[in-house]
Amino acid sequence: MKNTKILHIAPAYQIRGGGIFEVVENLSSFQSEEKGTLVDILCLETYNKEEGYNKTIYNLLPSKVWQLKKIFLTLKFMLTKLRAYDAVHIHGAWSFQFIFITPFLYFFRHKSTYQPHGLLGPECMKKSRFIKKVAWFIYQKSYMKYCKNIICCSTKERYELLDVCKSPEKIKIIPNGIAKDFFTKKVNIAIRKERFLFFSQITPIKNLESFFKAISKLKINDLFNVDIDIFGYGSEMYIDELRQLAIELSIEDNISFKGAIAREDRVDIYDSYEYFILPSLSENFGIAVLEALSRKCKVFVSTHTPWAEYQHKNLVLLDPNERSIYSCLKVHFIEQRNESIVDSKIKLSLADFDWNNISTKFSSLYFNK
Repeated sequence: MKNTKILHIAPAYQIRGGGIFEVVENLSSFQSEEKGTLVDILCLETYNKEEGYNKTIYNLLPSKVWQLKKIFLTLKFMLTKLRAYDAVHIHGAWSFQFIFITPFLYFFRHKSTYQPHGLLGPECMKKSRFIKKVAWFIYQKSYMKYCKNIICCSTKERYELLDVCKSPEKIKIIPNGIAKDFFTKKVNIAIRKERFLFFSQITPIKNLESFFKAISKLKINDLFNVDIDIFGYGSEMYIDELRQLAIELSIEDNISFKGAIAREDRVDIYDSYEYFILPSLSENFGIAVLEALSRKCKVFVSTHTPWAEYQHKNLVLLDPNERSIYSCLKVHFIEQRNESIVDSKIKLSLADFDWNNISTKFSSLYFNK
């Protein structure tokens, strides 16, 4: 009996790949556990990871454009192996490695699924706008045109994709999920810190500046201190700018940069904090929100994320600007009152974000002719 073979192509499949890494890692792991399914991952030559059951990792994609040998090996892989796969799932948007995959899209469009992971949203397009316009015409447009399925993970992202996709019938919504560990119940959890936790990539789109200004205003106007521990990685230059801003706002004692977190330590970190904040200017999903809710954190999240559509007892919405964040924090910590829940919103159930169910949805999509 022939095995089903699935290939994930993901330059961002690496520890610093953020949400894309999490999606590929969890989805491929569940797929490889399905009987008769073999999963391969084509990723950067710089990332080496132990291969799992029924899962093979090919470190062939060049990390630098002048690595001619790796470019040759990538093209050879595409020429000789691509036809053997029953489904090809491509993740990402602007990495130059997509140039080498583009020529094969037309011939294998019947088995190709493309997932941009929010990187085609308007906020992402603002950064390096000229370069992205050039990339769009050289190769990115081909993914929208030729792939059989275009995957977004929320209604918000679907609306954004409608601006760049001329075939809206291709767009399908399948949410991201959270790893098995986040569903594990733990006993004897230590007392949680009365501090905020931020855990994500540290980039301007996460809008920490507005949060800094809001807690500075609370400190000056209301004599109330809000503390935050910031976990994650980012440009050292940008992190230095945030440190300098904290000094200028006289809140350097309220802010601590903790660095990256090992994947196996994430649950324990979430379990150590009472509050979680994600004040982003835009998110196509925001998987950390789900992770924090699953560990019973009180989550304060931007309305510019898909979570504005949901209601949950531990979910607090705020607009991603200084004034709104200040008002929200004042209401909850000084006035100590809860804002009313809008009944028309969708009740958020964590069970809907189990990767086992999500993997089944992808399988149905791949092979639906």
